[in-house]
Amino acid sequence: MMEKTIDYIVDNPRKMLVMSLLLLLFCVSFLMVKYVQTGEIVERSIDFKSGTQASIEFRGDVDVAYATGVIQEKYGKTTKVRVLGGITKTLVIETDKDVSEKELIELIDVLDIDEVGHSTHSIGAALGQAFWNQALGAIFVAFALMAISVFVTFRSPVPSLAVILAGVSDIIAALVGMNLLGIQLSMGTLAGLLILMGYSIDTDILLSTRVLKRKGEGTLNERIKSSMKTGVTMSITSVIAMTILFLVSSSPALDSIALVIIIGLLADIPFTWMQNVGILKIHMGRMSK
Repeated sequence: MMEKTIDYIVDNPRKMLVMSLLLLLFCVSFLMVKYVQTGEIVERSIDFKSGTQASIEFRGDVDVAYATGVIQEKYGKTTKVRVLGGITKTLVIETDKDVSEKELIELIDVLDIDEVGHSTHSIGAALGQAFWNQALGAIFVAFALMAISVFVTFRSPVPSLAVILAGVSDIIAALVGMNLLGIQLSMGTLAGLLILMGYSIDTDILLSTRVLKRKGEGTLNERIKSSMKTGVTMSITSVIAMTILFLVSSSPALDSIALVIIIGLLADIPFTWMQNVGILKIHMGRMSK
């Protein structure tokens, strides 16, 4: 099955390129609509705004609907309440209000939760804005260094731009997935996006190096197929590892990071092995004429 899929992709580069670009267009359109509606392409957590995140680890079950009603009555309708699974379950409360230790303990008593432990994390408005500016700066620097390193490696505009486009496409797809799953942009998910960016460039450089710099190792199609088998295996292995982390973790931060990386790794498959392969095959075909 995998062999036939790889053969089809390699034999139809233009069709694969068009399909991947349509997927990218959908993702960009989704984020544009989100921005028009909310003023943000992805919802920021309190790390980049202000407010409080309170976490309550507990045993047994909790009535989420009842808990949400009680909590929103106290802290407002914009307060978010969710339960995360794992070895122990965690009730996560996110609000733009301050939540004191005393209030959290009182809330635990009201909800009759079999508590294992609890914590609160608060960010002021000025600090949240400072973190947001630093995050934007980190993303800009990461993309700039990525672009420079790719151009230095290949010294050719088309393959270099293809690698960068694939990396940007993965990040855009991950942001769409975050919106669909209700994952906020936080310190943790930002780290996940940066990890994803590095992984994406790794698989694209693997492909481009074998295609452009190892011309003695078989035909063009053979080199592409070899790269795809290695790269797809890497992606599947990483997805499995992140899925296990998500299933066993009781940390909201680790859950969000794992989900972001899983989404990005799955997106990397079409954007590297359809989009980038299509660009490189068309480019190599024109160079050989």
